[in-house]
Amino acid sequence: MDIFDDIRPYTDTEIPEAMKRIARWDLLPQILKFIYPNMSTAEGYSRLRSLSSVSQLQSTFMDDAICRIIEETTSSFTHSGLSHLRRGKAYLFVSNHRDITLDAFLLQHLLVHHGGNTSHIVFGENLLANPVIEDLFRSNKLIRMKRSDTPRAFYESLHHLSQYLNHLIADMHQSVWIAQKNGRAKDGRDTTAPAMLKMLTLGSTQPPLQTLEAMHIVPVSVSYEWDPCDSRKAAELAKSQNGTYHKSENEDLKSVITGIIGPKGHVHLAIGQPLKAHELQPPAGVDLFEHVAATIDRHIHSNYRLMPTNHAAHDLIGNRPPSRHYTRQTLDQLKTRADSLPSPEMRRLLLEAYAAPVDARR
Repeated sequence: MDIFDDIRPYTDTEIPEAMKRIARWDLLPQILKFIYPNMSTAEGYSRLRSLSSVSQLQSTFMDDAICRIIEETTSSFTHSGLSHLRRGKAYLFVSNHRDITLDAFLLQHLLVHHGGNTSHIVFGENLLANPVIEDLFRSNKLIRMKRSDTPRAFYESLHHLSQYLNHLIADMHQSVWIAQKNGRAKDGRDTTAPAMLKMLTLGSTQPPLQTLEAMHIVPVSVSYEWDPCDSRKAAELAKSQNGTYHKSENEDLKSVITGIIGPKGHVHLAIGQPLKAHELQPPAGVDLFEHVAATIDRHIHSNYRLMPTNHAAHDLIGNRPPSRHYTRQTLDQLKTRADSLPSPEMRRLLLEAYAAPVDARR
């Protein structure tokens, strides 16, 4: 395991020291007050310092945090598909990606309450710039996806990551969550990157198709009625298209916080059925990774829970009359949200992001 020390999460033996470091975080009193509003700060500190394993942390402190986020920032949280999972079996959860952290942590919440093991989570190392955030994430089974400056170094880092993921799933029988492509779907289009699937096979000694079959791929769809970062995403997209976007310092951390504390309305997480071997087998002449990516996309789109905001945005863009899928209040809220942006391009991009899941179902 030493060869994976640069990307692996913390082990149980590293948790007590990590909790001590987190306990020195200047923002911790505010976080404890949010998670445990009826508990004294001293008791919260004591509870955190008493944690001695990853499973203990995830089933108490972290799950308490997710429960509070659901209670305070959603109108409802629903889910489906847990019955598709067998306890004790390892899966590769391939998920659409809308929120930097919650997409993965909502799944962990369901797995905790399902009585099974939580999954490891693949995240870009850009989220680990803050040492306390690194301690918190690596204590929660985060796997570091390293960035590289040269094509050769990038390939080597992907090969290294692939070796670790195959080791976790095939040898350790541990599940893994990974986003279907690099970065969030800022335009609302949930598409799986064939390159991500190819990466999964780089570190395996088995043929690519056999490697993907052994990972027991499970498509996951997360749907948010309201995206707290919608305006940020529209602004970033507009600047990127104009060639003027440069990520500011701590921008990722700000997006993490906005996504956590912002109102989301109804949130639904759908766990799809594990892909069967015959679904992974491409037709003659079709690229394996393109075929598997398209297969995952079909499952993610079909399981996606369309929200009133998706239908309202779709009607606004198409100049269609209001439909039964949403209320006048939702329509007005969406218009107000779009109109608050400073340019027509940004307003269009925000509405298109909400409307994209409707188009994906057609």
